[in-house]
Amino acid sequence: MSGAALLATDEAAVRRWRLPRPPRMQRGVVWGGALLGVLLALAVLGPIVSPYRYHEQSLALLGLPHAPSAAHWLGTDELGRDELTRLVYGGRISLSIGLAGALVATLFGTAVGALAGYAGGWTDRVLMRLTDVMLSIPALPLVLVVAGMIRPTPPLLVILIAGLIWTPSARLVRAQVRRLKAADFVAAARALGAGPVRIVARHILPNVGGAIAVSGTIAVGGAILLESALSFLGFGIQPPTPSWGNLLNKSEPWLVSAPWLSIPPGALIFLTILAVNLVGDGLRRGR
Repeated sequence: MSGAALLATDEAAVRRWRLPRPPRMQRGVVWGGALLGVLLALAVLGPIVSPYRYHEQSLALLGLPHAPSAAHWLGTDELGRDELTRLVYGGRISLSIGLAGALVATLFGTAVGALAGYAGGWTDRVLMRLTDVMLSIPALPLVLVVAGMIRPTPPLLVILIAGLIWTPSARLVRAQVRRLKAADFVAAARALGAGPVRIVARHILPNVGGAIAVSGTIAVGGAILLESALSFLGFGIQPPTPSWGNLLNKSEPWLVSAPWLSIPPGALIFLTILAVNLVGDGLRRGR
């Protein structure tokens, strides 16, 4: 074979074994993760570097909202409080409740789904009927009733939100566990004497990790949206502690005359949900 033919063969082999490019679908993970990272950094670092406290009032600015200025980049509310400081501090509250609620919901849903999928029989039927009942209950009215009876606090909101959004994780994990429990590696582990808990924890759930990550990521958006809706309706975080939801609620009377009070919290809620949905959709497509 000539040298030119050998060179062409070597180049073809290099092209054949070249590492594949990252799929286009993963760009959503990159952009969504970057946007979410910026929002988290703003929520964590904003209150630290701000020269104001979220409840600090300026007596000279009482009465009406004041437009953005060099001293107050997003203006002040009717009580003379710096709106930017309250916005970033409210992001800390909303994001922490949303992330914690999604984490608790994902863990609980994973446990229910794994138990139902591996045990089967009446255990599966009972747990799935419970899941169906929870799916049939309108989430927001139920939370409004409970929050109206009990004074809402951040831990209570986390529990309430998690108790309403765990069902998708449970159904997804159940389906994956039912598929994997008949696999050869599970049969081999069972033949070696591994118990059900060890089989599920060490052999099945690691293979379901991608699906759990996707479900948990998408749950973050639902949790943040639910917390914002509750706070907007007055059943979530109570003033003077700010959250994006109650900032929207308090800006409603000034929607036309002072739009700088309502646009930023609404935009941040939108961007946060967009970011987590981009990450979740990218992970789902990349599986």
